[in-house]
Formats: sequence, C-alpha cells, structure tokens
Amino acid sequence: MTYLYQYLSLYKVADMFTEKELENFMGVLKRGSDYVEIECGCTVTKFGDTNGKLRIFPDGRLEIDCQCYRGCPQVKLSPIEFAKHAGRKTAIQNWKSQIWVNNKEGRRENLWKTCLLKYHTDTFRRPLRGQIIHRDEFIRCTNCNKDRRFLLRTKEECRIYHDAVAYKDWKCSDMPHKRMSCNDAEERESRKACRACPRTAKCKGCVRCVCFGCSMCKFEDCNCRACVDFLKNI
Repeated sequence: MTYLYQYLSLYKVADMFTEKELENFMGVLKRGSDYVEIECGCTVTKFGDTNGKLRIFPDGRLEIDCQCYRGCPQVKLSPIEFAKHAGRKTAIQNWKSQIWVNNKEGRRENLWKTCLLKYHTDTFRRPLRGQIIHRDEFIRCTNCNKDRRFLLRTKEECRIYHDAVAYKDWKCSDMPHKRMSCNDAEERESRKACRACPRTAKCKGCVRCVCFGCSMCKFEDCNCRACVDFLKNI
C-alpha cells in the first residue's frame, strides 16, 4: 500500500481527471497541481443540507471542510467524520452514498456513482486499543455568549484549548489560525452533541473520549495545577 501511495503521489491532478470528466460536475472550485476542490454536501431529513468543500489528492486522500455555517471549525475532515458531523448515524458504512456532488445538470449525485473515488483506497480505521482520543470541547465567548468548538486532535490544538480555558476573558476574536467574530453563527444544539467520540456520535462522555491527562494535553512549560500534578505523577 505504501508503494501505491508513493507511485500515485508522482501524479498531478491533471493526470487523474480529464477535462471531460470534470466537466460533468458543477461547483469545481479549484484545480491545481496538488488537489482538485469541488463543492459537496450531505443531507439529513431532520437537519437539512450540510455543505462542504471536498478536496481530492493525487494519492487518493479525501478531505472535506465543513461549511454548515460561516466560520465552522470542522476542517480537513475525513468523509466519515463529515457525514457524522452532518448527523448521519451510519456514516462508517454508507458515507459514499450519503455525500453528494452536483452534476452538470444540477442534480445531486452520490460519490460512489462518480469518478471522484477511483483513486481512493483509504478504509476506516478504528482507534487502536489503548489509544487516547480527545473529544471536541466548547468554550463560551465572554462577549457574545456563544459556544465555540475546539478540536483536540493534535498537541498544538490541545495547547490552544488549554490556554483558552486558562484565559477567563476569552472572546471569539482570540481564536487562532482562522478568522472568527462574534457575528458568526453559533452551532445548532444538534451539532454540538457530536463531539468526535469513536464509540458513538452523540456520546456525552465516556472512557473512549474523555482524557484525564496525557503527554498530548499536558505541558511541561505550563505551571497550572493540572499540568504540574500530571508531570509529578509520571
């Protein structure tokens, strides 16, 4: 599999999809040397449409930036994560038929019916036994009183959340790496319930997604009680 990815990485997007193939779609946003970007979406009867931007890379990887509202922090999602974020409960098995793009006639077409997946080889991998997962967390802006989501998938993201919690006067404008203001819409309550637990989409907190301290979310250069106690105990 590694050799396949190395081989495909030598290709450019232009080598993957012909002009004729891409002409079959509406909403092609960008076509560069490293990926092609196209509008996509996922529909749930209860919540309506969740729009996004799908990026397809030469090695077959797929990434989706959610656009359910302006400033949504859910970016670089896998198709499964995007479908779950939209409210789909069977995304692991059925994401290829739940995520759609618009064809040139303006009709929605499921991904599995298109040529966009012809290089996709990734499969869903459950977290390894003992692997620590940090669920998404929320902090309320002291100015507009809206809850803002923080992703905790990397050490950098954990540090951003850690510092934001310590800052008692945190505001939307303090969110790093992206623009967010108090005028941006707040996530719906139904979406807030989805916090990236690997066990179930709307988990309220379990041993699979709640971490009480690890090397990724505790920091040697921080003097807070939680970090100091963790480092002493290890």
